[in-house]
Amino acid sequence: MSAPSDTLENLVRPAAGNTNVDRKVLADLLMAVARTMKPDVGAVSAELPGLDPRLEQLRTVLLGREIESLSRLEDPEQFAAAVGRVLPVAVARASPGTQLGEALAPALEKAAQSSIRSNPGALLNILHPLIVPAISKSIGETIDKTFQSLNETLKASLTWRGLRWRLEAWRSGKPFAEIVLRHTLVYQVEHAFLIHRHTGLLIAHAAAENAASQDPQIVSSMLQAIQDFVRDSFSGAGQQGLDTLRLGDLRLWSEPGPYATLVAVIRGNPPEDLHGLLAETLSRIHVEYATALERFDGDITGLEGTETALTACVTQGQRAAPRRTGFPWLVALIALAILLALAGWLGYRWLGERRFAGYLAELQAQPGIVLTQTGRQDGKFLVAGLRDPLAVAPETLLHRSGMDSEQVDFRWMPYQALDVPIVLKRLRDTLVPPPSVSLEAKGNQIVATGDASQSWLQKARDVAGMLPAGAPAFDLSGVQDKNADLERRWKIYLAELRNQPGIVITERGQDDGKFSVGGLRDPLAADPLEMLRWNSIDPSIVTSHWAAYESLDRSIVQKRLMASLTPPPSVALMVEGDNIVAIGSAPSLWLERARLAARMLPSGSPELDLTQVRDVTNEEIGRLRTTIEASTIRFDTNEMLPAPGQDEELDNLAKELKRFTALAEAWHFKVQVMLTGHADLL
Repeated sequence: MSAPSDTLENLVRPAAGNTNVDRKVLADLLMAVARTMKPDVGAVSAELPGLDPRLEQLRTVLLGREIESLSRLEDPEQFAAAVGRVLPVAVARASPGTQLGEALAPALEKAAQSSIRSNPGALLNILHPLIVPAISKSIGETIDKTFQSLNETLKASLTWRGLRWRLEAWRSGKPFAEIVLRHTLVYQVEHAFLIHRHTGLLIAHAAAENAASQDPQIVSSMLQAIQDFVRDSFSGAGQQGLDTLRLGDLRLWSEPGPYATLVAVIRGNPPEDLHGLLAETLSRIHVEYATALERFDGDITGLEGTETALTACVTQGQRAAPRRTGFPWLVALIALAILLALAGWLGYRWLGERRFAGYLAELQAQPGIVLTQTGRQDGKFLVAGLRDPLAVAPETLLHRSGMDSEQVDFRWMPYQALDVPIVLKRLRDTLVPPPSVSLEAKGNQIVATGDASQSWLQKARDVAGMLPAGAPAFDLSGVQDKNADLERRWKIYLAELRNQPGIVITERGQDDGKFSVGGLRDPLAADPLEMLRWNSIDPSIVTSHWAAYESLDRSIVQKRLMASLTPPPSVALMVEGDNIVAIGSAPSLWLERARLAARMLPSGSPELDLTQVRDVTNEEIGRLRTTIEASTIRFDTNEMLPAPGQDEELDNLAKELKRFTALAEAWHFKVQVMLTGHADLL
């Protein structure tokens, strides 16, 4: 049988178990309380299988409220509300050690990561007031550092010291700007103040050995007062204040932190890198003494080590390098060589610039060229602008000025210039005037003089009408049409040619002083080539194309009959009306040929009338025969020559024989003469 205290121990045993509670002692105390209320409680048998109702009543009396409160914790919402009421107080009363931070760190990291993934803008809005001023200040200090280095480098670029420092940079392998800053930025940090931001009280102060100053507390108070004055006097300053203050040769640099501000008093010209050293020192102080700085109320207990950090700041400084004695001959020789090379380079550059300027002046004077950009680019001279294709080639002018084409970069855009010389060139290239025409520029117009063909004149007038607005006027009034008289004679020639029988014109043409004509021509018609000469037209400028045909014109038919019949002199062929009439006398043989030719004339041709031709074949021949046969030539006896007095008879006979022979030839028959002689017998 168990003791009553063991039973109570089982009753008060927590469900989860708590090793920090002595359950045995608690049960004994409860039994003592129960015996006080009822002395016979201890005689209860522990062998009862169930709990004693009276113990349950005692438990309800003693622990009823706690049991009820614990039963509520089974509801998560009620448990969360209960914990929420006591959590702020519990966190505030937590020990200042690192246990709470270490316990909350994982949860806070996960919460921050989740917040950034879901809404990055919220974190940016939270950090914006802190990050932007810090970045702006860092950028400003970087820019100041760059300009400081640039200014000092430019000051020492063309001086004896600069040459010596360049030699030093070459020997040491360091940048020239670093050497310049090392020699020129002479400074000393004389004081360093660590001032509490919220109270303005001085936390720590360090001064250089040779620095003289007033009471540090007074100085820090004045600095805090100046900062407050700036914030209150100028709108938009917010929690910011002065970060740089200059008093003659003294500079005051201020680096603000969360709880304290580091102020350095510097004499001389410090480098911008000193800002970084001050900011690093202040950051290290805040890391090492964060709790003490946060609770600072004027008592510097726990902040004694900050003075050591400030002492490291006041040791910063740079003294001017001592001057060397003696004259640096090597440096002087190097400097002289550099100066000579520089002078030569400057002279060459000046000569190039002068030549380029002269070239530009000559180029601008050229018509058809407009310069829009000149100068140097990528080590070359740049010439850009507008250029008419007919303008002078810029390269030719470049060689005349003594410059090389490799030195100049040309960039031209084509355009059509309206300058008088350019328009004159364009007209000459377009019109190609003949040698007899001269194109000249007179004032703001172009004048053409001389004589030209009608076709060239027409082309010139068309081109003049197509010139753009604003172009020079093109005057063609001084050009005479040299083909006017030739064209007049050509028209007369064509008219005469049309009136010629046996010629039909089917085509004609004219092109720049050249003529052409063609058609049908009877071989017996007039010669067109001879007609050209009659009209004083050079046959070399005329191209003729004639096709042969048989004309039925009366005069042509007359010529054809005259050529084919060859009428005797006693017959004349004449055109009378629509017929061709033969008049005269002819032998019968010719008449037969004429009648045959008349029958062979083509249809539609004039008729050949032979009714007025007398047939004289028998009459004339008979008379001549009778006369010749009646002639007798007498000889004397034994004489070989005709007797005296027979000369006249011989002459008459000869005349008759000639007439008979001529008539035979004209009438186309053969003549045979037979002489018969008689002699006396002796």
